Amino acid sequence: MTQKIRALGLTLVLLGFPGFASVATAQQQLGNRTYIGQDIYIAVGQQVHNAVCVFCSVQVEGNVTGHAVVLFGNLSVSGWVRHSASIVGGNAVIDSQALIGGNTVVLGGNAVYETDDAIGGNAYVLGGHLSRTGGRVGSRKRVSMTPLLFSVLALLAFLFLLLLAIAPLFRRSAVRQIS
Repeated sequence: MTQKIRALGLTLVLLGFPGFASVATAQQQLGNRTYIGQDIYIAVGQQVHNAVCVFCSVQVEGNVTGHAVVLFGNLSVSGWVRHSASIVGGNAVIDSQALIGGNTVVLGGNAVYETDDAIGGNAYVLGGHLSRTGGRVGSRKRVSMTPLLFSVLALLAFLFLLLLAIAPLFRRSAVRQIS
């Protein structure tokens, strides 16, 4: 009896596996793409909901109907990202034909875009440069927070060094008062 159940189970697994594989492939093409260490390429005519990449890069020539998230890699857009784009530890390049519908945030990298119309929301860069290569300046918020960050870090370093220089003076006066 157990041999018949095992044989039936094995048959179902062997017959059902190609069906599961085709469902997984269809889900991969139409749904989300999430990879670790392998680049994501969305060709012209392809549509993906979300693209998430860790230790790799994303190149969008087709459509992303959700968000594009890249950790420790680069994002290159010449297609369409409907919502936001977030890049940590990498760069973003947005062509003139491209459109990112929401905000673009780059931490620890640079962002280059050709026209203000390429980014529908705001653009924020921390730890890098925000560069525009052409067109006129629009009214949307485009902020590179790197100068502010380094100014605050320089002020904190100055205060720390000042504290190190003043601390021995306070110790000397306390020792003299005790003696």
